[in-house]
Amino acid sequence: MKYIKIIEEIEKLKREIKNFDIGKSVLGESIVCFHLGNTDGKQIVVEGGIHAREYISTLFILEAINNLKNFKLNGGIYFIPMMNPDGIRLVLDGVNFIKDEKLKSFLLLVNESEDFSQWKANINGVDLNVNYDVFWGQGAQNTKKLSKANFIGYYPNSEIENINFLKFVEQNKIDGSLSFHSKGEVIYYGFKMSGKRLKEERKIVKRLCELNGYLPIKTKNSTGGLSDYLSYYYKIPAFTIELGNDFLKHPISEKYLMDIYDKNKFVISTFLNCL
Repeated sequence: MKYIKIIEEIEKLKREIKNFDIGKSVLGESIVCFHLGNTDGKQIVVEGGIHAREYISTLFILEAINNLKNFKLNGGIYFIPMMNPDGIRLVLDGVNFIKDEKLKSFLLLVNESEDFSQWKANINGVDLNVNYDVFWGQGAQNTKKLSKANFIGYYPNSEIENINFLKFVEQNKIDGSLSFHSKGEVIYYGFKMSGKRLKEERKIVKRLCELNGYLPIKTKNSTGGLSDYLSYYYKIPAFTIELGNDFLKHPISEKYLMDIYDKNKFVISTFLNCL
């Protein structure tokens, strides 16, 4: 698969569905947000493609938009299919699309290979999903060394992609969040949570797991993530859903997309209705 195929699908949807950019990536790529439903009632944000090699989550969200665009929703859904466009293009197209020789050399040095299929970070080498300012750098797998995965950055909220998202959340009413990743067929919930809120989240996550057959896991030893930030500071249900069986290899091939979608096709609308 090539990056242009994702862009073509996004451009097609832009002609059909209300959309706007939440900002640009490091390399100036648009980070597109689609909105379905109405602006009354509960609003959720559905995000994917924050980890470059996990672009199956972007394909999943594009499929979900296509299938929900004519569906009557009880509220509204913001979809951000590709939070990390530069990283995804690096995985799909390799490093040669980059004209800046200094940047190209930097990426090859960090990756230690011309094969970027396992790259998770953005184009700066920062893992966006450990860069948020919520117990930043305290996760079990976090690293303070430049890497294709798990590098927390030089300071929290340093990356323009994350800055864009935080501005988006500040400017819009958000009542819940689903962050799609791969892989493992689990749903993480309950970040730093106990008591009544945890009990309420368990009810929702139990319902979602009944739909897709995934395993609910309370988040621990993981910090700095998008879901963590929204859960901790905005006090909203914010779940991370890992698409695809763990036996699949990164990056998960698009040939598994419809199987993944079929398991999760009711998760997004059900989540909205649970709030």
